[in-house]
Amino acid sequence: MSSAGSSREKHLLTACILSVKGAYVDLPLPSHVLQMFVTNLRNRPLSSTNIDSIRESFLSLYHNLITGSKEYPSIQYYGFFHSRELSTPFPHIPQERRENRAPCPLTAGPSGLMVPPARSGSSLQTVLTPNLPEKADLTALKTDRRNCVCNLELDGRAVTRVISPVYRSENIELKNRWRLTDYNADGHTLMSVFCRFHKDSTQCSKTQNKRGKRKAAEEESSSSTLTPPKKLPRL
Repeated sequence: MSSAGSSREKHLLTACILSVKGAYVDLPLPSHVLQMFVTNLRNRPLSSTNIDSIRESFLSLYHNLITGSKEYPSIQYYGFFHSRELSTPFPHIPQERRENRAPCPLTAGPSGLMVPPARSGSSLQTVLTPNLPEKADLTALKTDRRNCVCNLELDGRAVTRVISPVYRSENIELKNRWRLTDYNADGHTLMSVFCRFHKDSTQCSKTQNKRGKRKAAEEESSSSTLTPPKKLPRL
């Protein structure tokens, strides 16, 4: 597993959902508005295309949040989608000045995961994800069953998107945390971000969990009433 964690470029994405398409029309939503925090993991700023492309996986991640399913189905919706930048270590340079401007220290070196200085004082704890190199063998990524690998077409080009779980330790998976990594056809990284839904967008998840626990308790109670449990032999 690779390690990552710190304060970086961050965006708040908002999806105003008027209706959900297809088989997931009854997907439970806390409201018509879902919000997600996105944290850039690389030493290259996210483009507007990168950010807009997350819309393709927005409800897939939400479906995982409330069901626990690892299939991440493609779920489309009618509505609006916009983003707001919360913070960035990258300087904003007008387009007409970029040619004559020296690159900032973050982008001067080879592209890769960004490691902020120790003095950054970030409170974000270090977490673990499956290994997702800057240049990847796409076939090898598919063999890691923790990854969900899907093919997208963005701006007329083929993109391989890898959705990976995030772990607190080797065996403890964090809820409401995902890593999204996009690769081009040659296996070069286009984007790598952490995603997390705003707490107001997780209310249905809590309700679903309560219902699931209640149903499991009722089934266990019914089973114990109908069939007395067998005693385990003492060793």
